[in-house]
Amino acid sequence: MRLFTILLVLIVSAFSQDTRPVAERVSAQNALFDDYYETELRNRPEMATAFGDYRYNDKLNDYSLEAIATRHKSDEDFLARIQAIPTTGVSDQDQLSHDLLIRVLQQRIADYDLKEYEMPITQQYGIHTGLADLPLAVPFDSVKHYEDYIARLHQVPRALAQVTEVLRVGMKDKLMPVRFLAEKIPGQCEGIIRANPFLLPTKKYPASISAEDQARLTREITDAINSDVVPAYKKFAEFIRTEYAPQGHDPVHHLIGKRPKALRE
Repeated sequence: MRLFTILLVLIVSAFSQDTRPVAERVSAQNALFDDYYETELRNRPEMATAFGDYRYNDKLNDYSLEAIATRHKSDEDFLARIQAIPTTGVSDQDQLSHDLLIRVLQQRIADYDLKEYEMPITQQYGIHTGLADLPLAVPFDSVKHYEDYIARLHQVPRALAQVTEVLRVGMKDKLMPVRFLAEKIPGQCEGIIRANPFLLPTKKYPASISAEDQARLTREITDAINSDVVPAYKKFAEFIRTEYAPQGHDPVHHLIGKRPKALRE
């Protein structure tokens, strides 16, 4: 009976395999790659801009817990789809592309399961430094680029509030950086406020933009910085200083806690 069951499973498995010709399977895989790439660009507008795709330039990433969960579900779906495409007979390049996407998705899923997303900021990188690079993200060679930039500036409070929500969950789960490193973040925020890199696009306009538009864009950028960006940065810095950093790990106590009892006495 056991042997019959094994044979039945093997037969069903054989018939369930994708038996399409190699060319059709490669075509399906390439279509999946295109779908994945477009999904990534939609889900990560700032990455799209960095890649030179300006379709989503008027949007910042959604940093909320809900969006993180949605992107995780998308990763799981794409992993199931790519794994369902057999690679028997495909070229080495197509096999490599197949395996690479699987590896990337598996790593991202593993990171999500470990809740790495609950520690999205350090003294070296984070949303506070990423947003300060926005003026360097596009060539600013048209009125549209400036208007998209202004739209992004107005979204800074939302983005920083979403990251704050994520950090609070990390605090609850004890997923925290070392305290003395977290304490450096407010100073970085204050340095960004003082330097005000967000005004950079107003320092030099292309000749193709009229004087009237230049004056309007400068006014709108300045207003967005003063009404949205600076207050949001100050609020974020205060949260890090008064709530987040104080709960960071103490490296000395953390290491002592891991030492054998005999060495601690």
